[in-house]
Amino acid sequence: MLGYIKRFHAYVETIPERLYPIATEIEGRVVRGRQSYLCALESAYAKYGPNRFSYTLLAYRAAFHLVGSVLFLICAAAIAHRLFGSDIALYVIVGVAIALLTMQEFYLHPRRYGQLRGKGVADWLTWVLPIMIYFSL
Repeated sequence: MLGYIKRFHAYVETIPERLYPIATEIEGRVVRGRQSYLCALESAYAKYGPNRFSYTLLAYRAAFHLVGSVLFLICAAAIAHRLFGSDIALYVIVGVAIALLTMQEFYLHPRRYGQLRGKGVADWLTWVLPIMIYFSL
């Protein structure tokens, strides 16, 4: 079961790479998707240093985090109301998700990918701010 969870997490984590829309020419061939994303990432590392993204990549990843946050809210609200019939369930689901997201951004990603703290804060805020705005309205 743990292997399935890890594979699912890796699949979800690489969705932005696979859907990268900006075309790049590699060895005379125009490519999109994962190859183009990895080329842009390699170029950013060469220009800005290890584990530092270009502004284009940061904006692209932030957009995916924002879309993911909104989709998560919709799914969590549907699950809370359909399965549990309670607003409290929504708070519990979101609270657990924020705790897991905090662990991912500030513990797992720095160890696995060498993610810088500033990027972790930006990713965390991009996920959590829409949730907080939803609850404040």
